[in-house]
Amino acid sequence: MCNIDDTVFFWGATLPKGKTGEAIDRYVDVMAEAGAGVLLCCVNARRTNYRTRVWDAYWDGYDPAGPDHQPFLAPIPAQDVRAYRQLIDNMLAVYQEGVDYPARMLARCRHHGISPWITLRMNDCHFNDISNHPFHGSFWKKNPPYARKNCPGYFATCLDYAHPAVRNFYRSLVAEVLDRYDMDGLELDFMREGYLFSAGKEGEGAPILTVWLGEMRKLVDAAAAKRGHLIRLGVRVPSRPETALGLGMEVAKWVQDGLVDVLVPTPRWATLEFDMPIEQWRQMCGTSKVALAGGLEIRYQPFPGGPAATVSPPLARGAAVNVLSRGADAVYLFNYFQDSDPSWPMPVYKSTLNAMSSLESLLKLPRSVGMTYRDITAPGEVYRPPLPATGRELRFAMRIGPLPGRGRRCRLVSDFAPVANQAFAVPGALVNGKPCAVLHRETTREGHHVVSFTVPLAALSATKAQEIRVLGGDPNTQTMYRVERVEMAIEEDREGK
Repeated sequence: MCNIDDTVFFWGATLPKGKTGEAIDRYVDVMAEAGAGVLLCCVNARRTNYRTRVWDAYWDGYDPAGPDHQPFLAPIPAQDVRAYRQLIDNMLAVYQEGVDYPARMLARCRHHGISPWITLRMNDCHFNDISNHPFHGSFWKKNPPYARKNCPGYFATCLDYAHPAVRNFYRSLVAEVLDRYDMDGLELDFMREGYLFSAGKEGEGAPILTVWLGEMRKLVDAAAAKRGHLIRLGVRVPSRPETALGLGMEVAKWVQDGLVDVLVPTPRWATLEFDMPIEQWRQMCGTSKVALAGGLEIRYQPFPGGPAATVSPPLARGAAVNVLSRGADAVYLFNYFQDSDPSWPMPVYKSTLNAMSSLESLLKLPRSVGMTYRDITAPGEVYRPPLPATGRELRFAMRIGPLPGRGRRCRLVSDFAPVANQAFAVPGALVNGKPCAVLHRETTREGHHVVSFTVPLAALSATKAQEIRVLGGDPNTQTMYRVERVEMAIEEDREGK
């Protein structure tokens, strides 16, 4: 399942005049070649990327022939105006050529046998630090009392679903897209953003949201009856059931009451997770027919505030293996854009996504698993990220999925940050109590020490998480270690060991 966000097609695109429809087709063609089984076309953030009757479109208020300092563009920082104009110009060009962007994308999906969905962002708050930015629609600008209360920071301008006007505002968009577009499924994306109620009011808000979701279920079912085919309803929610509930999302009740057909537990954005409790979600779903998809983000960040990068293909494959091997029905990709990073050239992009169609395909390829953290928690939820970790002896638990077979090797990679007033000594490493030999060591320009260890395949456990211990070699010394990255890689054993 691949989510195509509402602006990625338009940012930086060169759209030949009179050929915007063909450009949309080519975008979907690549997703077909990459093996997408479900493509979710996002049509909104705080405006829509099509000509709507009930919201503002991205280009409403914009003069394409006007100067950069026109009122529509004036709030944008000068260095960003050119790029934003290209975004809006491209959206406007598609509309002016008589092309309905979502309709064209969905039709091309059907051409390729891809299941076409619409996904709606239910509380997006990009550009929240510029209150009059043109990204924001008139509903936000005219109704500041509808924002969440007592919520400083990035999510302060999210709307509060406790207000009937907010729920009606989103209902109008749901009703419009169901009436306008022939889709196989509609997704309500509660991870853009997951903060739906004022701080401390999540418990009171939960039943309100459940009742509202029941109303959306009825709209979906009515549209399905009109179209003459099934339309599924999906939701994106936090990676942990307790986090979702703490934010006012009664997901267990949604499943029990038959309100949703597809459930996507996922991190928010900062990093993908390798250890989502898919089994817990599966148990919660019980005997229902709800399909479970594990959400993968494109960003990889081992700890809060630490270095971040686009996830490598081996790490993405490792995360996908963990999702499928722990009981998910599908892998769900968010922000996996075409040509978005040099580490994902098009052949690698297509082959990696194709492999995610099945666990069997993934297990044939090299993969890695990293240690990251949960990037969204509910108010009052106690959570401590596993990294960075400091001490003489450190312990970690890591799930790597099915054990490697013949012709494979396993490596443990640890990144040690400098510790003040202390020389670095290579530590020992144990996996499930078995010692691991040092394979390679290097020192980075930042003074970090990256050490790789060979993990004996016989040491790996097929029934539980791998227990990793990092410890000083001399018990008489007080050597301290600060670990900032831990990975396990399963690769081809070219040396036949």
